[in-house]
Amino acid sequence: MEEHLYDELLVELECPICTNYMSPPIRQCATGHSVCESCRKKLPKCALCQGKFTDSRNISLEGLAVKMRYPCINKSTGCTAKLSYTERETHELRCTFKGFKCAMEKCPWVGKIEDLAAHWASKKMSSKPYHKSNICHTKMKTESYYVNIVDAYNKLFWFKCKLTKNKLHWAVQYIGNTAEAENYYYEIEIFKPGRARKKILMSEYCQSIELENSQLFNDEACVSINADTINNFVSGDQLLIYYMRVIDAKDDNVTQKQLQVKQETFKNEKTNKQRDRSKGPPAHGSKNLKKKQNIQKVLHKQEDGFVVL
Repeated sequence: MEEHLYDELLVELECPICTNYMSPPIRQCATGHSVCESCRKKLPKCALCQGKFTDSRNISLEGLAVKMRYPCINKSTGCTAKLSYTERETHELRCTFKGFKCAMEKCPWVGKIEDLAAHWASKKMSSKPYHKSNICHTKMKTESYYVNIVDAYNKLFWFKCKLTKNKLHWAVQYIGNTAEAENYYYEIEIFKPGRARKKILMSEYCQSIELENSQLFNDEACVSINADTINNFVSGDQLLIYYMRVIDAKDDNVTQKQLQVKQETFKNEKTNKQRDRSKGPPAHGSKNLKKKQNIQKVLHKQEDGFVVL
């Protein structure tokens, strides 16, 4: 009985527009209909009565919302967590029962991340899943969209390529916790076969899986280039060839530090080897003396008729 009553109270907290649970601030129209803050910002007037919105809030519902424990949005896929309204957003971004959509347009599949690779394999795509580094081919035809799954660093990503309005876009989305997306970035290196020095290199951070394509394919969230700029790289059959790489930023930072250490070491060694010219020219015959010393060292290392270099 108590559980049934609790469920009825939760129904009262559902936004009549988006059906998500409302949390403070809960807005009202002049008639008294309550909606969530998100819907209030999107609507010019109340969708239920066409009345104007006021600046007032439903204090009674807000008081109830603070006291309630909400089911996770992934309840249907197995999550049993009960959360306060302040815990919901953080939990749902990291919930292990979160459902992930297939990136193919018009595919209705939504499932767990561990089932995603099997779902993709079931499509029997002509192209195999990508790895950390790949050679890609894109047909330069108007209004085309291409997607493939990427398995790199034991993580999954969506690689998406779209040609629209004479502009080519590339994007990589990390499939998992939104907060971890920028731990990875990707590179697009356009090249001309047989002309190794002729290339264009672009890179960008991986984006969250939460971004829809309408948000993803803009200049701030992906790599883009005008089709006219790459005309010299396109083959006679309108095929563009390029490298696509997914890179773990942590590995890249280690590599950069190693390179920096090597550069500093080389610089120090070079400085130490420079002769102090204030002491005048080197002693006559010092070069010949060094040659003799080197020959003696080599002869000393001879073993069984071989010179150990």
